[in-house]
Formats: sequence, structure tokens, C-alpha cells
Amino acid sequence: MRFNEHNYKIMNGNVKLVLYDLEKEIAEFMFEEAGLEFTRLIRIFDFFDKKSELSLLNQDRQRIVCSELIEVLKKSLKYCKLTDGEYDISLGKNILERKQGKELSPLKCSYKNILIKKNLVILNHPDVLIDLGSIAKGYIGDKVANFLLKKGVKSFFIDLRGDLIFKGKYSEIIKIQKPRETLNLSVFVKLQNFSIATSGDYKQYFKDYSKSHILNKKDLISVTVIAKNLLDADLFASLIFVLPKNKREELIRNNKKYAVYVIDSSLNKKVYNGFNSYIYNEK
Repeated sequence: MRFNEHNYKIMNGNVKLVLYDLEKEIAEFMFEEAGLEFTRLIRIFDFFDKKSELSLLNQDRQRIVCSELIEVLKKSLKYCKLTDGEYDISLGKNILERKQGKELSPLKCSYKNILIKKNLVILNHPDVLIDLGSIAKGYIGDKVANFLLKKGVKSFFIDLRGDLIFKGKYSEIIKIQKPRETLNLSVFVKLQNFSIATSGDYKQYFKDYSKSHILNKKDLISVTVIAKNLLDADLFASLIFVLPKNKREELIRNNKKYAVYVIDSSLNKKVYNGFNSYIYNEK
């Protein structure tokens, strides 16, 4: 197997791209092209970059935005409605407060205060700050993957800080990170032409896990979803995390194309929709 690897210092960390079966010169060119596409997309969705298109919308409160931002907003709002606001992209103020270690302010806004009229987005409540961290990484990954496929790159692997895309003829074995050191079981999965995303309260938190970056979390501490696209894996991991047990069980039952693995705060583990078929046990 011949491969070339490149690491990008973007998205607040390392993003890795591995290209298979390409000559080094071609791979270097594709790394540069993919880097430009990553940069273009990040400039749209970066919640913490004051010059990103999303941040300018949050600042201006009313703005005509690009079709890609509209696409992600519409998909997010669809699931805000489906979950009756358990999942809510309007709570960016609380995200900032949690990151700064502050107590969360009681916000009176909701996703219903985000209005879309063609390419015009209106935020009609002063508390609204849109945060798309639950979906933008998956969207960016899928866009870069489709960009590479259109350029003729057939086999590659993208690692967006733990959310992974596998395309082409090669399979990879990966280890799912344990949410607690006391958990004595390691889980490996083998994937080809799939994407996988894990959402966990241990990834970003202030002082203790109860003050994680995941707002509205219930009894789960880790959720892993396998799907054909990273956006779907990323989004559904977030949805499952914030829903109460009865609602998340219903969501998982109604979306059988997504394989799911969850761990709750008592370190109980449960799999759904054929997740076991991806688990790799070395013989």
C-alpha cells in the first residue's frame, strides 16, 4: 500500500489527510488544493473567528449569507424542531460562557428566533448566537471529501480531530477513545467507505465533566455513530447526546442506517443498528 500523509494546523488542532496510490508530486499538489478548500470552508463556519461568515451574521443580526451556510442552517433547524429544542443551535452565548468557565446565563431565545428568507438570515432575539459546532465539522469533512473525489482521488482518509472519513478500497482499524480511564474495555472498529464521529463530555470541559461543551446533555458520556457521511455521523451523535432516553431510543429506531454505540454515566454500554458488525476483534 502506497500512501502520502499531510497534517494541517486548522480547526483548533491537527487535521490529517492521507492519500493512497498517488505519486508524491501529485499528492503534494492535492494536499495544497485540499488545504485551500479546508480554509475556505472554515472561514464560513468558525464560531470563534470574528471574521468568519457565521460570526459576521452573529454580529450584524441580519445578513445575506452564502448558500453553504444556508444549507447547514436549514438542516440544523430541521433537527432543532424535530427534537423540540433539546438540540438548539441558538445557544452560542452559553457555549462561550462554558468555555470561559462562567456560570451559564438563562437565555430566553431559541432556534425559533432564527429566520431564513432565501439567503437572508435574521436573528430576531438579542440572546441568539448561532453555534454550528455540532454539524459544521462533518459538513466541512464531507465537502473536502467530495472535492477530492471530483479531482480523481479514489482512496483517502481524513481525520478531523477524531471524526473520521474513509473513502476507497482500503479498510482501517481504529480505536474508540474511552470516556473514562476507569473503563477497562477498549473498542476497535474496522471501516471502509464509511465515516465515524464520537461526541463525548470528556473532550472539552471546565474543571469537571458536568461542565462540558455539550449543553443540555443527559445521562450519556460518550456517543459514537457510523454513517456513510460525516455530517450525519457528527449531527446524530450530538442529537443522541442531548435527548432523554425514550426520545433517543425512538430516534435511533427510526434511523436504522446509522450504527450507534453509547456509554452512560454508570459506564453501561449499548449498541444499536448493527454496530457490532463493525467491531474488530483480533484473532
